Order: sequence, then structure tokens, then C-alpha cells
Amino acid sequence: MQYTLDNFTEWSTSLNGASESTLERQLEMFVEVLQAQAGGPKGYRLRRIMLTNFWLYGLQEFEIPHGRLFLAGENASGKSTVLTAALPLALDGDLRPNRLDTFGGRERHMEYYVLGGSESATPYSHERRTSYIALEFEWSDPDNPPIAPEFRQRWENGEREKARFLTIGISLAGNMNASDRIRPLRFLITDGSRLGYDLHTVYETGSKQDKRAFDHPRFKQQMEGHGIICDSQSEYERQVARYLFGFDDVKDFQKLINLLLVLRRPNLSSELSFSRVHDYLKQSLRKISGETTSHVIGTIERIDAIQAEKERVQEAYSAAERLHMAQQNLALSRAQLAACEYTGTQLAEDSVQSRVTKLRKDLRTAENERGRADERTQMLQAEYYQVNSQIKVLETSEGLQVAKQLTAAHERTHETQGQAQEQQKSLEAARQAKRVSIERLERQVAHFNTMKAGSVAQLRELSTLAMQESLWEVAAFQLDEALRQVNSISSEASTAPEVPLVITSLPGEMSEERIAWLRHLEELHRQREKLDATVQHARSLEATRFQELDLARNRFQSVEDRFNEAVLMLNNTLEQFTSEESLQLLQETMLQQGDMGNVVDDDALPGRVVEECSFILDHYRKEIDKIGDELIQEAQQGQAKLNELQVVQGGMIREIAEVRSLYEQKLAEPEFTP
Repeated sequence: MQYTLDNFTEWSTSLNGASESTLERQLEMFVEVLQAQAGGPKGYRLRRIMLTNFWLYGLQEFEIPHGRLFLAGENASGKSTVLTAALPLALDGDLRPNRLDTFGGRERHMEYYVLGGSESATPYSHERRTSYIALEFEWSDPDNPPIAPEFRQRWENGEREKARFLTIGISLAGNMNASDRIRPLRFLITDGSRLGYDLHTVYETGSKQDKRAFDHPRFKQQMEGHGIICDSQSEYERQVARYLFGFDDVKDFQKLINLLLVLRRPNLSSELSFSRVHDYLKQSLRKISGETTSHVIGTIERIDAIQAEKERVQEAYSAAERLHMAQQNLALSRAQLAACEYTGTQLAEDSVQSRVTKLRKDLRTAENERGRADERTQMLQAEYYQVNSQIKVLETSEGLQVAKQLTAAHERTHETQGQAQEQQKSLEAARQAKRVSIERLERQVAHFNTMKAGSVAQLRELSTLAMQESLWEVAAFQLDEALRQVNSISSEASTAPEVPLVITSLPGEMSEERIAWLRHLEELHRQREKLDATVQHARSLEATRFQELDLARNRFQSVEDRFNEAVLMLNNTLEQFTSEESLQLLQETMLQQGDMGNVVDDDALPGRVVEECSFILDHYRKEIDKIGDELIQEAQQGQAKLNELQVVQGGMIREIAEVRSLYEQKLAEPEFTP
């Protein structure tokens, strides 16, 4: 059961008038409560001060829980004696008189505290007496092992209880009749044993009330295997310094004891001054070895070198970071441009898809119209057979043959005029294509100049960064060379620019972007050459068309002359058919056809009849041929448009796939990742 201060207070109020054993138990419980409190100094703590046959103390233990002790009492009650026994007598084992008096006097000797004397206010006397002064220390750092190597080994082996307690002390054998009245025995208990529990300084004689202290031989027997017996005071100092404080140099331990002697003086406040405090503090400092000093100097020099290197690296890092931010912005711009191109391609694909849908709908409409045209063709074919049988009668006459020749001449005339019009349209189309090509070339030249200005500005900025901020001379030289090459490129050059096969970039890789721009410029020059060739071809075609137009006009004039001659000859030939019977028969025929109102001139009536018949026959034939040709042409145009759209759709799909793969590849590259 773990007790607290509240439990102790409640219990102590209920024990008024209790027995001595009960009070001892109460005191032990109080010590346990104080010892269990959190905090306190780390390392070794003074746990007990044990006095046996020292001055007026027979067998006395002072418990110091938590490493702290407060002694209160009247004058001459033994407070200074306990302090003298602990500090510094039991620490260094020095028995000189000036070490026993807190004021530094030499009046008191060790014989007084062991054998007694009559000169004090509390006189006592012993002929023979053995005294013990012991200090028990407890290790209070559960996370770190003790200082001494032996204790550290036990700690690491798991025997922490044996490394927990360290006891140091001195035994004083006094004999009033001997030449050496005081014979000291200094010892250290280093196996974790405790005086009063495992080892003892007194033994019982006959009765429990009579206890005597062990003499030195019997105490040495008891100490065998438990610790160290020191033969001299210097050996004791060395062992205490090593086990308790970890000092390799005894002088450091002696300085510590001297400082404790100064601090225990009752009149310390009246003796102190700034100079003495300075001297005491200076004496308390441990001497620094030359090896440690050189090590510290080397460490400071390395710290300065590391600081300078850190500043240089920080400056280089800042420059690299600025360059990285520029590259990151460039990569982000490229990614945004690729995203825009991808979006544009996607919109173009949607437009093509809608166009394909519309053309498919138009194709279905054309197929329906073709079906209706086939039905109409069959109807016209039947009507053609009907009319053809009626016309065969008229084909045997000579007048009809002349009318056919005349009609053929008219057809050639119309054909020549149509060719002239087609040539005029081709000429206009060539002129329009020339204007469009010139406008496109001007736009491409303006776009090239814009890209060139942007490239020059960007190259100059990167060259300034590489030379002034990054101190990268190789990169600056390459950027200046690239700037010179870009300035040498012109859209007015007659030949395409020469693209270098290898252009290294700042990190040493291929400058793919610059090569791509130069190749694009080369492609623009090729397009310009093609446009120039197209314009030259259009001009030559224009001259050819004008020549063909002149020839067609001449042929038309010749045909017109022959037509007039044929008309004149036909009129002369048909005069013999202008009898009254023929005119009467023709009038009856025209009346039956409802075309009598159109007959005006009796002389021109026979030629008119032949011409009308021939015209009707040729009209039916042309209509039938025209309808068939139109149907075939519409079907071919629809199929060609469908094939063209399928090809365009396939090309767009491939371009979209390539753009997507390039976009994903750009995003996957580390140097283009935003």
C-alpha cells in the first residue's frame, strides 16, 4: 500500500501517547512518503547519515528522503557535529583539526569526538572507543546507469538493485593509552549492501540493550567481498572521487571539498565580496586539458567553415530555386497550352461528328430522292418509247436532217459558251485562291515574328539568370548562341533555315522545343514556296484560259456563220413544200396540238414544224440523259463526301490520341511538373 502525506497526517493525529515502536513505524512511513515524491536531483542522492559512537551519539541514523535534509535545534545540540561528520569528514577522510571546525579553527581534534574531554559544555570520557561515520548514497536516475564502470556493468546486466546503493565511511579506533590515540579505517561498500540491513557496525553482547561496535579486525572480516578497504587517505579520496563523482583527477575532487568547506561557514555572508566569490568560482572550475582545448578550437573552426559553406549553399539554392520557378512556370504554360490544344481538338472532333451525322442524314435524303427519280425515269422511259415511235415517221424527211444539223450547231455553240464560262469561273477561283494564299502567308509571317520576339526575350532572360544569378557560364554561352541563331532566322529568306541536329539545353538535354520551332519555320517556308508555285500556276492557267476563250469565240463565230448559211439553205429547200395542201395539213395538225396561235408566217411554217419536232425529240432525250447523269453524279458525290468524312474522322481520332499521349507524357516528365 502506498501512503501519501494526507494519510500520514491523519495517522499522526490519532497516535498521541503511542509507544516508541509505533512512533518509529510512523517515522519510517513518513520517510517512505517523502522518498516517493516526484522530482528531486538526478544521479546520486544522500540517503542516510549513520553515526556510531561519535561524540554524544551512540547509534544514530539521519534519514534524508528525497536527497534533502533540514536540521533544526538549539545551540550545542549537535547540528554542526553532524554537518562536520558528513561534510567533509566522511567524504575525503581528512582528520586535520581545521577540517573539523566550521569556522576553520584548530581547537578541536578528532580525539575529542571519539574519546571525549572535559573542556566542553557536555563533558564525557572513554578510555577505548570505536566510532563509525558512514554516508549512504542512492542512484535516482532510472533512465541512465551509474557513474562507476562496475556499477554500469551490473546495471546493463539487469542487476540494478546491486548498483542502487553506494556507502562510504570511516571507522575511528580510539585508545587513550596508545601513542596513536586515533587509528582510522576508511571503506567503501560497492556491492549494494546497506549498513543496518546487510552489514552492521555494532553487535549484541549478552543482552539486547548492550550493543558494542565492531573493532577493525572484525569489521574487515565482515567487509570481505562487499567493498573496498583503503589503506591511506589519498587512496580513499581517489576511490570516492571515482565512484561517487566520476573524477579522474583527485585535484578536482579536492577543489570541490574546499568549496564545500567555504559554503558551510556560519559567517559566510559577512566574509563574501565580489572578488572572493570570483576566486571561489574560479577554484571550483575543472581544469581543461590541452586535448579538449584543441578539440574545441577545431570544432569552432569547423562550425565557421560549415557556416560559410551553409551561406554559399543557401545562395546557390536561392539561385537554383529561382531558376526552378522559371522552369516550373514554363512547364505550367506548356501544360496549359497542351490542354488548350487538346480542348480545341476535342471541339473539332465534336464538330466533325456533327457534320458526319448531318451528311449521313443528307445521304439518306438523296437515296430517297434517287428512288423517286428512278420511278420518274421509268415513267419518262415509257413516254420516250411512245414519242419515239411517233417521231420515226418524221426522220425520213430531208428537212428533218437539216434541222438536226442546225440543232447540233446550236448545241456546239452553247457548249462553247459553257466552256468559256467555266474557264472564266476557273480563272476567278484561281485569283481567289491567290488572294487567300497571300493573306494566309501574311498571317503566318506575323505569327512567326511574334514567336521570334517571344523566343528572343525568353532567351535573353534565361541568359541573364544563368550568368548573373546562377553563375552558369556554359549555359549562358549556349543561350547566347541560341539567341544569335534565332536572330539570324528571317521570314524573308529564300531558303529554309538550317536546323542544327544537336542543341543542348541548360541541363544538358536536347532542346526539343527549339528544334520543333525551327522545323515549324522550315515547314512555313515550304508552304510559302508551294503557294508561290500555286500562284504561278494560276497565272499560267489564266493565260491559257484566255487563249481558250479567244479560240472558243472564234469557233462560235464560225459556227454562227455556218448556222446562218444552213438556215438560208433550209429555207430554199423547203420552199417546194409550201403548197396549199401541205399548209392545210400542217394547220390541222397544229390546231390539234393547240399551237395554232403561234403560226404567224406561212412561209416559215414547214421549217418551223421540222424544228419543233426535232426540238421535242432532242428535249426528251436530253431530259432522260440529264436525269440519269444527275442521279449518278449525286450518288458519286454523296459516296465521295462520306469517304472523305470517314478519312477526316479517322485522322482526327488519331490526332486526338497522339495529343492525349503527348499531354500525358509531358505531365509525367519531372521537369515539366508544376
